Amino acid sequence: MYMQNMKKSETTEQISLFQWAERIAGIVPALALMYHVPNEGKRTNGGLLKAAGLKKGVPDVCLPVPSGDFHALYIELKYGRNRVTREQDAYMALLERQGNKTVVCYSAQEAIEEILDYLNESWSGRLPLCDCIKAPWIDGRCDGVKMHSRLFTWPHCQRCDHHRPTKAEKIISENMAMVQEDFKRPITKAIMDLANGVPLKNSTMEDTLETINKNLSLLVKGRELDIKQSAAVLSVAIDAYYAGKE
Repeated sequence: MYMQNMKKSETTEQISLFQWAERIAGIVPALALMYHVPNEGKRTNGGLLKAAGLKKGVPDVCLPVPSGDFHALYIELKYGRNRVTREQDAYMALLERQGNKTVVCYSAQEAIEEILDYLNESWSGRLPLCDCIKAPWIDGRCDGVKMHSRLFTWPHCQRCDHHRPTKAEKIISENMAMVQEDFKRPITKAIMDLANGVPLKNSTMEDTLETINKNLSLLVKGRELDIKQSAAVLSVAIDAYYAGKE
């Protein structure tokens, strides 16, 4: 729908809100459940609609998704000098008593911020939802927020259910799959820090690379890695070393 010639109003803000939700629903499927309650405006068949269940005061938008301590989110969307009516105030109070969250917003952007804040409690990612949405998404998978060298994404992205690993992350994950977490975690962290130009404490970049190599050799001796796997991980560490030196 084109809104260039439409006067800004509650209607245009609501259209903008639902257009945003449609764009983002591939990333946040819960938004596909959000709906508008057509409760506004004068009607010639108002009596019939009231008999069929139309009620004064029902908020404009409902997101029927539980998050945190709430069962659902209800948004009353206003614009300009419009204010909440007595009926709306009373209905929202009843909704809150039933464990729902209600908010009054004066723009689509304000409503978007409220929705993202509400959904953060149930979001399976590790970054705030607003930051996750800004990351590169394709077909429900996210490339994550890249670190300085671009070899790796931030650790919270790597732990996300939706993350698509980088090539370097894949190599480490696949080749160290059988290594105990207590050994794998510090080696992986050292390689990632190296890519950002951060050596081990009281060490140089060169010494850090050598330490990583020695630890990989110990894993080979302990038969947690074979030579080929160790070489693959070391190649990532070398790339990280050069990236960190730039």
